[in-house]
Amino acid sequence: MINKNYFKNLIVTIVFFILVLSCQGYRMTNASSLNINAGKDISEFDFNEIKLSSYRDSISKEMNRHLNYSKINLDVGCPEGLLGDFISDLSILFTKKNIQNIKFEPDFCILNNGGFRNMISKGPVTVNDIYQLMPFDNYLVILEIQGDELSSLLNYIKNKSISNINRKSGVPLSGIRMKISGDNITRCMINNRIFNPLKKYKVLTTNYLAGGGDQMDFFKDCNLIFNTEFLLRDVIIKYIEELGKSNIQINAQLDGRVQVLQ
Repeated sequence: MINKNYFKNLIVTIVFFILVLSCQGYRMTNASSLNINAGKDISEFDFNEIKLSSYRDSISKEMNRHLNYSKINLDVGCPEGLLGDFISDLSILFTKKNIQNIKFEPDFCILNNGGFRNMISKGPVTVNDIYQLMPFDNYLVILEIQGDELSSLLNYIKNKSISNINRKSGVPLSGIRMKISGDNITRCMINNRIFNPLKKYKVLTTNYLAGGGDQMDFFKDCNLIFNTEFLLRDVIIKYIEELGKSNIQINAQLDGRVQVLQ
């Protein structure tokens, strides 16, 4: 008599093998290995050969390098400030002196107080002081501006000049002189000539502002005609250092380039 359990176990076994054979999986088709003997002749890298202290010392020496001496404190202000006047003036002077093509010479310069993260204090001025003042890698660029964009720029200056609500109020500029009465611009001179809304002007600014930074959206529609490839921070350092080499100390005074009449 055949045991029923025998048939049950046989059927289960057959089904199991059918399932195993029918499953598709990954199979190893080839395998190889390579042994490399590491002998005692392999030298160890001596990390002590990296003189990290020399790099640290050279950086520290450069950052503490003396550039000049400031006779006064220079800080931002509204409608104008000593710091903004000084840096916008040196930016346009340095650019005109160092660009090769006269057709790119800017008519005026526009910067922003929000980009100045520190003041220039009375006393010795070092490279580190300028890095604290201008920690950003912003390049000076020259845009061509006309018509609606220039009118929007002048209104921007006006609004920032009459609303002295925080440190970012006011607009650092050079090459523009304005009189503001109430909500109106009563006089505007650009590059020593009366503003002509039909004329194209060339404005020196940073690539950050040229891209619409600090709500200067009017620059987005302007043509970029020249990238000076000068970092604003480097320009400040070079200009201040050149003054020092000529025995000229840092100094500035307000000149009424933006006047707000009550």
